[in-house]
Amino acid sequence: MRYRRVATYATVIVALSVLLASCAGVPDSVPVLPGPAIQEPVPPPLTEAEKERMELDAIYRAIEAGDFGSAEARLAGLAATKPDNRSYPVLRSAVLLSMGRIDDARTALKAELGAWPDNIEALFALAELERFAGDAKAHRSAIEALVVKDPKNADAQAALGDIHYESKNYTKAEASYKAALALAPANVEALLGSARLLYKRDDMKGALVALDKAVAAAPGDAIAYLDRSRVLYQLGRYAECETDMDTAIRLAPESAWNYVERGRLYLDTGRLENARTDFDRSIALDPDYFLAYVYRASIHENSGNDLAALNDYRTASTLYPDYWYSFESMGVLAYRLGYWREAYTAFDKASNYTKTHAEYYIAAALALMRDGDAKAAREYAGKKLARVDKEKSNTQWLALRLLFDQGEMTSELEVRINAEKNLDIKAAMLYYLGAYWVARGKPDLGSKYIRMSYDADRMGTLERRMAEADLARLSVKK
Repeated sequence: MRYRRVATYATVIVALSVLLASCAGVPDSVPVLPGPAIQEPVPPPLTEAEKERMELDAIYRAIEAGDFGSAEARLAGLAATKPDNRSYPVLRSAVLLSMGRIDDARTALKAELGAWPDNIEALFALAELERFAGDAKAHRSAIEALVVKDPKNADAQAALGDIHYESKNYTKAEASYKAALALAPANVEALLGSARLLYKRDDMKGALVALDKAVAAAPGDAIAYLDRSRVLYQLGRYAECETDMDTAIRLAPESAWNYVERGRLYLDTGRLENARTDFDRSIALDPDYFLAYVYRASIHENSGNDLAALNDYRTASTLYPDYWYSFESMGVLAYRLGYWREAYTAFDKASNYTKTHAEYYIAAALALMRDGDAKAAREYAGKKLARVDKEKSNTQWLALRLLFDQGEMTSELEVRINAEKNLDIKAAMLYYLGAYWVARGKPDLGSKYIRMSYDADRMGTLERRMAEADLARLSVKK
């Protein structure tokens, strides 16, 4: 879950600095000059404050136009001519950050704090810069220093709550959020943080109260709507959930994560085409985020497009190798497509992430046999036999032992399969027994067991999906 505003940090801090700068004794706007008269009056000379406001207006226009270089140069000049306004160095650092000059922005803020150590605005800006830069230690240090200097700073208390939350210290996080809300009851970050804690404790009604307040306090905040949509989903209020997701996307159309969230809602409510459209959009916005590929792959699987699904899982596993569920799906899909070596590799990788799926060893060894490499299958099965508990998983152990022995005698395994009480395991081992005979060149015998496995109708198991493909292959050969 992406809770904090990372991509939009520069905009947020610029807006903050603009607000502070506007409170520095500068008139809100340049006075309107008198209109034409019979005798043209001579306009009065601009005051220093009016000149400053005009320069600020030019800076803000440059920022809005994305001309950060011009804005930065003007701010440097303004800071030099108005040394008493300590908001200008902070605003300049935000502009430097928007230009991608993180080190220069950090240097500017540290120089400001070196000369003006009590500049709370600069200290908070430095903390946010370190968060944006991904330096959790420096971010925490700056926030803790800020809380010490200004314990009544609600934003700092809320930020400290977020730090505790990310560290899984939920008791301290709650205390910090409460401190922030005692100082500023409408503090959005504290309300969002409190809602996350309540959500984690399964207090959906309490979370909804906090999120309703957050939306009321910041109706333009996409994250508030997105977080509320999750709570509404848990409460079964799907129409309201979707409305909030739509609003979040309207407010932040460039957020790839928003489309993943709504795509999951579409997926859960059976609107697969809408879901695929949202996952496509998410990938277009952020092609390096793995989860959209995973969800889109599941849609391809449901529609029978194995190759498209496999390609998406390949991408997901490259982007995030520790999401080992991708390897299971890759193994099944590669197996269905007859890409035996890829199936072997995928099942073997999946087996490295868990000790409770002995079927991965069996499927990997069978993939090698199906590829015509009985020797490699035997060696692989021999290496993995010791990893299967013979007492607790006797049926699986016997199946893997068969792949090591590669003999004709399967009666012990068949007896054990017939006695197996777990119906998923029973159907799975029938499939592996059948696939073994197919790999041994006895398709008629193999198809008998595969058909028995398939007819057991253990939906959702990887063996049923592989059995379906094998039965189709065997029928074509006849």
